[in-house]
Amino acid sequence: MRSFSFRLETLLRLRKNSRDRALADYAKAIEQREFAQSKIAEIEDYLAELDNKKNLKVSHIFSVNEMILLQSQIEKAQEIKSKQLKNLSRCIGLESSRKKIFLQKEAEFKSLEKFKDRKAEEHIVFERNKEEKEQEDIISARFVYDRVSS
Repeated sequence: MRSFSFRLETLLRLRKNSRDRALADYAKAIEQREFAQSKIAEIEDYLAELDNKKNLKVSHIFSVNEMILLQSQIEKAQEIKSKQLKNLSRCIGLESSRKKIFLQKEAEFKSLEKFKDRKAEEHIVFERNKEEKEQEDIISARFVYDRVSS
């Protein structure tokens, strides 16, 4: 039986490499989104801590300078949170687009891989039928030879 060779093997390898790069990009986008989410959680914790300090100071006597400093810290933390929310939004959009690209590359790779499997199966069936025909020809030739010899 002749061995199967897929003529589009190079294209299959290229699509696999492309899919792997898209997967790596998608994973990096997920990592960036998760990092942005953790930064927002840190900022929210910091804001809650500042709010607690503010509430404690309100119940006690405090200086105006302390209150101004605390208020400026809260405003700065809210600005940072706003920037991080924009960054998170950008990361989510990037993740979505990278996911689409990965799914497209995955589909292209899988379709070519299925095509290869189908062609390999067709090759096996063709070669098996060819061998069976050759065996039948040998058996028929031997039968005719035995009849002519006797």
